[in-house]
Amino acid sequence: MNPETADRTDDPFPRGAGYFYFTGVLQIGAGVLNLLFSLLGFLQARAAGVGGLLEAQGLAEWFSGRGLEGSAAVIAGLVAFQIAFGWIFGLLLIAAGICSLKCRARGFVWFSTVVNLFNFPHGTTVALMTWHGLNRRGIARAFRSSPIRA
Repeated sequence: MNPETADRTDDPFPRGAGYFYFTGVLQIGAGVLNLLFSLLGFLQARAAGVGGLLEAQGLAEWFSGRGLEGSAAVIAGLVAFQIAFGWIFGLLLIAAGICSLKCRARGFVWFSTVVNLFNFPHGTTVALMTWHGLNRRGIARAFRSSPIRA
């Protein structure tokens, strides 16, 4: 490290905050995709006559057809789960992304990270990247430091 640049004050991010800016944008993007996929799947199922928003059983039966077994039934169940509850994961990701951008609400970001580990595959990927940053001391200090300067 060059001693002349070690104390730069024109850096837009306090130490570690750049990582959370990156994960914040990533969380918001994944959350929007999650909401979009959940909404489109729900609208498609609704057009086919499947019931309410949280009716995972009906969604699974519609997506799998009747009588599927084994891996096809598991995939149909995963699709139904994502459609029925994906909007919740999406809203959590968006809210955690906003908190990460502001380096605020570390506990909420942790909660969202743990919940989104179950949101396979994109929620899991984003959660693991966020978890990595929350576990690194230098990066995690950004939540206790001053807010990002514009």
